[in-house]
Amino acid sequence: MAIADEVRKPQHFKETAKKKKKSFREAFIPSKNDSSKELFSKVFSLFSLLVLVVCIGILGVYFYHQFEAKQNNEDIRVIYNNAVQDSVVTTQPAPQQPANPEEETQEIVRQPLVVSSAAEEMLAINPNYAGYLYIPDVMSEAVVKYTDNDYYLNHNIYDQKRSCGTVFADFRNTVNDYSDRMSDNIILYGHNQKDGTMFGNMDYYKWDYKYWLKNPFIYFDNLYESGTYVIISSFVINTEPEHDNGNVFDYNNFINFKSEGPYTYENFIKEITDRSHFITGIDVNEEDKFLTLSTCTYEWEPARHVIVARRLRPGETTDSIDTTNFSVNSNPKWPAIYYKYNGGSYVEQ
Repeated sequence: MAIADEVRKPQHFKETAKKKKKSFREAFIPSKNDSSKELFSKVFSLFSLLVLVVCIGILGVYFYHQFEAKQNNEDIRVIYNNAVQDSVVTTQPAPQQPANPEEETQEIVRQPLVVSSAAEEMLAINPNYAGYLYIPDVMSEAVVKYTDNDYYLNHNIYDQKRSCGTVFADFRNTVNDYSDRMSDNIILYGHNQKDGTMFGNMDYYKWDYKYWLKNPFIYFDNLYESGTYVIISSFVINTEPEHDNGNVFDYNNFINFKSEGPYTYENFIKEITDRSHFITGIDVNEEDKFLTLSTCTYEWEPARHVIVARRLRPGETTDSIDTTNFSVNSNPKWPAIYYKYNGGSYVEQ
């Protein structure tokens, strides 16, 4: 009998276990027979499950949008490059001076601006298209321009609402016109994407100073012409006055230089030179045109990483630019908040 009892016990335990196992409804759905403790446990479990599902959904949408943005970027790059290969992107001809310059009433003769074939392809995708930005091995992005600086923070080039947004020009800029009528400083904004798209690879210019030696040139094609720029400055700036003893270098307002006041060419060059992490030795003058790239950075919140480049002058080529005078700036001008957390101080030059 003892042996028979021992044999029966496992089966008895299995039957007991089956009886104790609850269904999903019994385990999670509140009922009128539940004690207060059981009711609290079920409500808490349901809430936790709901939060988990929502979080998984949000993460799923986020990663899908990241994948979509990367795919869109690649598609646009292929479309643009194919269109460029089928056309010729040229530099604008210089305005023709009147036959008799002494006659003030005679206007400068200008050749009509012609939209490039590549730009036509992009305008068919988005009528707000303003140009194409390219740094070899760093970024390749279509640029748009709208009536404000907010819309394309969270809309892609197809005007779908997406958190990754699109690279866009400051709405106050004149990006597409005759060269002499374009803004003195074109400012482009883009998110610092962790996957390296948009302005995600700009970080390297902050700490890998040899990166400039490998990637010193920016190519920006607007609707009518191709422009090449050489990077002359890279710095991190505050956007809140309390992060720099009440001061903010509002680089984004240096669009057309003024003859007096805070937004002069002299003030612009001094600020971007003093703040730059490296010294390129590239010369500048008041007749130059500039391109500024701005993105978020995370040394503190909020902060911006800014790169400024000078347009190559007539007769200059990438081969003729002297990059041998490059050096690291041992005393760049940081906002006060940087020295608060990292020590040191700025020595005025």
